[in-house]
Amino acid sequence: MPKKFERRPTTPALKGPPMDTPGLTRFDELVQAAAELRPLELAELHEIGAVLSEVIQAAAALAVRMETETATLSKRYVLRDTTGDLDPEARLTEVQERMRRMVDFLQKANRHARRSHVAIGRIVQADLNTATHCPEASRGRADQQGTS
Repeated sequence: MPKKFERRPTTPALKGPPMDTPGLTRFDELVQAAAELRPLELAELHEIGAVLSEVIQAAAALAVRMETETATLSKRYVLRDTTGDLDPEARLTEVQERMRRMVDFLQKANRHARRSHVAIGRIVQADLNTATHCPEASRGRADQQGTS
């Protein structure tokens, strides 16, 4: 008897390492800064794009894992639907489809976050105190610290 074809998720995972503790801490700091409703520095806006991309990639990794796990759930457990439906597989299939859609949306959101990060990184603050036609530029605090 031929082996039953085991369906693998077709949703590609987003690239990148999972968020580490410093990344989560920085995300929290940026969320708090945004909640303060104070004007954000260019360097902070630049960093927000990068941090958003990391968060989105982490969320996509969770969605891919959920899709993968629900695909094999019925092989590991005897399942039943609490609503009385005789086919719990239908609900698992629904979850898998929703996770595939979520990853698709997250991939698009990640692309926008990365592009925003790059775009804001190309904007600098002009030094209006110079008398030349080529104003000095700075990114605010990040350039003073030697990072961008």
